[in-house]
Amino acid sequence: MKIGLFAFIAISALAQNAPSGSGSVSGFRFEVVSIKPVSRGPGVQLGVGNPTPNGFTATAGMWQWLEFAFGPSAPALRTELWQDTEMKNEPGWVHQDLYSIDARVSQNDLKAWQSQTRNQDLLHSALRAALKERFKLALHEEPAKRTIIELVVSKRGPRLKPATPAASLPTGLPLESGGVRALGGKPTDMDMRGATMQDLADALHYIFFDGPVRDRTGLTGRYDFYVPRIETPGEDRGFSYSVADLGLEFRRGTENRPILVIDHIEKPTPN
Repeated sequence: MKIGLFAFIAISALAQNAPSGSGSVSGFRFEVVSIKPVSRGPGVQLGVGNPTPNGFTATAGMWQWLEFAFGPSAPALRTELWQDTEMKNEPGWVHQDLYSIDARVSQNDLKAWQSQTRNQDLLHSALRAALKERFKLALHEEPAKRTIIELVVSKRGPRLKPATPAASLPTGLPLESGGVRALGGKPTDMDMRGATMQDLADALHYIFFDGPVRDRTGLTGRYDFYVPRIETPGEDRGFSYSVADLGLEFRRGTENRPILVIDHIEKPTPN
């Protein structure tokens, strides 16, 4: 039976237990995987989604596949983590071409696949193997020091309202910690309930052009707080968020974050 533009490629899977930690896994492969180009147009749903019970199906730009597969282990929907990955030496088509991936794991690997950690290490491993094989991909990491924005406690100390334990949370957007970003009020502001400082750093991740936001407050509790958006014409994105009333502030720092160097990559051919 013919399957799309690219036939499914059989890849022998290595049976392996789900990882116990968040470190990367190597050697795990899809049993079958189809990769085909997709034309941009109405109805095309883009995004690196999460695993299905027996595999993985999604459509995204080639640059997104590379950043997710070879960036830090993280859930696919935590784009604020893996999109910090930088590349160099990649050809122009990597930022233009879209590819659909439809993959399945073997029956022997189902239990491990379905019980993998939130960091989705098995998915990362399987995608790395598929991309290397189908795109004749060769790459290496280059050490680099990159700018970050640190969220820290100001000299006057934190002024945060602790969340009431077991309190009912309002309707809102779920946060990674289990808190919510409440709906209602100004949609551009952040009304956070039962939230952590990591939730706040994640929400602020892209407000600076020169680096992602990292939580350096040392605060481990859950809080209810409101962060208004401030218009700043001519600065960065033209807006920012004020954390001064919370006893917090931003400062610039650095972190070691490797760059992916593309040594070789080819567009896959039909087979």
